[in-house]
Amino acid sequence: MFGRVEFKVKPAPGVGIVSSAVLQSDDLDEIDWEWLGGDSSQVQSNYFGKGQTTTWNRGAFHANPNNQADFHTYTIDWTANQIAWQIDGRTVRTLSPDSAQGQYPQTPMMIKIGSWSGGDPSNAPGTVSWAGGPTNYAGGPYSMVVKSIAVTDYSSGTQYSYSGTSGSWQSIQSQGGEIGSEGGQAVAPVDASSSSSTSSESAPQPFSGTHRGAAVTTHANVYPWVATTLATSTTAPTTYPNLPSGYKTSQPVSSTSSPSDLSGASAVDGGVVTVTGYDQRGFPTTMVQVQGGPKSYNEQGFLITSTPSLAARSSPTAVAQAADSETTAAAEANKKVTKTSAAVAQQDSRQPYFAAVCGLAVLCALGRPFEQKFSPPVSTSNTVDLKFAGERLIFTADPENIKAVLASQFNEYGKGDNFLHEWKEFLGHGIFSTDGEEWANSRQLLRPQFVQTRIRDLEVFENHVQQLLFILDGQGSEIDISKLFFRYTLDAATEFLLGRSVNSLGNADADFALAFDEVQRIQVIRSRAGPVQRFVPLWTFRRGLKVMASFIEPFVQEALRKDPGELGEKEDKKGTWLDSVARFTRDRTVIRDQIVNILLAGRDSTATTLSFLFKELSAQPRVYSKLRQEILEKVGSRRTPSYEDLKDMPYLQHCINETLRIYPPVPYNMRVALKDTSLPRGGGSDGQSPIGVLKDTVVGYSTIYLHREPAQYPPVSACFPPVMQFSPERWEKWTPRAWQYIPFNGGPRICIGVSGSFHLEHVGVKKLMLERSNNLRSRK
Repeated sequence: MFGRVEFKVKPAPGVGIVSSAVLQSDDLDEIDWEWLGGDSSQVQSNYFGKGQTTTWNRGAFHANPNNQADFHTYTIDWTANQIAWQIDGRTVRTLSPDSAQGQYPQTPMMIKIGSWSGGDPSNAPGTVSWAGGPTNYAGGPYSMVVKSIAVTDYSSGTQYSYSGTSGSWQSIQSQGGEIGSEGGQAVAPVDASSSSSTSSESAPQPFSGTHRGAAVTTHANVYPWVATTLATSTTAPTTYPNLPSGYKTSQPVSSTSSPSDLSGASAVDGGVVTVTGYDQRGFPTTMVQVQGGPKSYNEQGFLITSTPSLAARSSPTAVAQAADSETTAAAEANKKVTKTSAAVAQQDSRQPYFAAVCGLAVLCALGRPFEQKFSPPVSTSNTVDLKFAGERLIFTADPENIKAVLASQFNEYGKGDNFLHEWKEFLGHGIFSTDGEEWANSRQLLRPQFVQTRIRDLEVFENHVQQLLFILDGQGSEIDISKLFFRYTLDAATEFLLGRSVNSLGNADADFALAFDEVQRIQVIRSRAGPVQRFVPLWTFRRGLKVMASFIEPFVQEALRKDPGELGEKEDKKGTWLDSVARFTRDRTVIRDQIVNILLAGRDSTATTLSFLFKELSAQPRVYSKLRQEILEKVGSRRTPSYEDLKDMPYLQHCINETLRIYPPVPYNMRVALKDTSLPRGGGSDGQSPIGVLKDTVVGYSTIYLHREPAQYPPVSACFPPVMQFSPERWEKWTPRAWQYIPFNGGPRICIGVSGSFHLEHVGVKKLMLERSNNLRSRK
């Protein structure tokens, strides 16, 4: 009864898998930590009082990067006066009885911990959506690892009993002891830099509910979730059809109108249909329209409709009369639209030139060099609605919109058919070019190969760093180290994937390295060319593809000649990534496509991060010296670091985090609306209302602008330097809010190779700083 519990865990991976650490009483008071397997960047905190699940506005998200790869300590400190949630000793949230809306947990708790399938099809649709989507059981097992649980009971005695039915802690009696309501140690206040993304009435967050039993989880009885009922009795949640997922609206309630009056038949005899659209605030509107007739949209992208007046809505008879009137007019109008129906169908198909529109519109909208600090777009929500070459583009750096695109409305946005068409020759049907089930299959195939901790991987990285050092040895002249980093990461990536390096460090003219660079260069030009891409010469592009295929194909053939049992034995004896994949698929094309996809991401992101890190280190001798000293103390100047060593060098990790914050590997990215949908913010006069997004509309988002936006950070102070100042020390006391720091994306498509990238960077930094570089200089 009251106490402190410290869970040291690594949550389970896997879309649809939920890991939970729960304190729960017989009275259904509850305090939770929960992790979603498809999002390793954050953790959720929550609480319940007496099993009350009619509202869903008590949860909060907390940034927790890379939590599936590393152990973290998650603490719940619970007293009569306060509940504190802490991550690695840093308080990220507190709750007092006064702020708990009458639901403060205060009855004796038991501890429950484990993982479960929120994405099981037997669960409510809302729970499946919250968990990230359906669980792919074939991709398992999904393991949550619990290293330790430390429990401190602030009360004493042998057992507890309830006196009365108030449910308050004062009614609890301890036999043979007393209730310790004050706690055993002081709890630090919430770190101002660790503020969390919390749910509210205007933005309810779905949570899984109370954990009532070992195998039973209760769910919300409504979907989408509805926040706490508004205080005034003149409003009530609506039940409009086709409301964008997660929305809650309210409508004045009177005796003459009801939301149900608008949800009648969707079709009317005589060739007309009832169409549901959305006004500029995101509320539904309806109209009776000629079937197949032309449609028009307002500036926010909502379908323009004529809404029946309140008087017309007052009774079914009035609605029927309005429909009859419009049916007559529709019959006449139908004669006039026959000739235009083909043109309308063509207009509605909306096939934008994906990369051309995004790339050029980004330049027009922001138009700033990569390394400069950006000024905010002209919108209080950091969302810009543009027209470019006749096509609509929404460009955003609003964390709520980015969260919607990548996570909460994940199934409504994707890469789109145009992206697949433009990149198919290079990436095929790989993990970075596909959507839906095809993408999910790729993810499930590849993820297990990146969650294994293999010593061999460190040996691969170490060997190629030694080659890099050999090239640098004896050179006192100026050198472009960025080019060497790209060759280093290419060599390490090819050996990791295939078991053999392309050896571009040993031979700058290696065929594969040159071909890979040329294919990537032409692909970028081709994508940006948009409607004139057919005029881009492709002979060097396709010649490069043949060179790449001739290098990769023999390795694929060799792997496929072995049976899965042999590959399993080889994997246990330091096999390759290709060996691991070939155990689960015998499809030659699938394997080739995934190799190229992982190679592209593995080389560029790591080389870019190393390049910018050494750029900053060369300009800041103090940071360089401090980092070098930490590495010397932890691993010495010669010993190869282990995985445990890499995790035990916080300043090195802070330096890499700071580099990724200022120079994210993918500064701009984009998605396409896969259906008529919406974004939480960007509409209305103040930019804070929902904005409609039609199917096939391109939504670009900027990670670099998000990371560099001063409004996302605490005020500048002695403890918190300016946003654009490279300062690893800021990470010692500051934790980014959820969706404020996303260098590797977020949501179900978060990068699966984050751990490998970090290890490759750690090893490279360690060797370069200790064995060849007592000082480093940068040419401005």
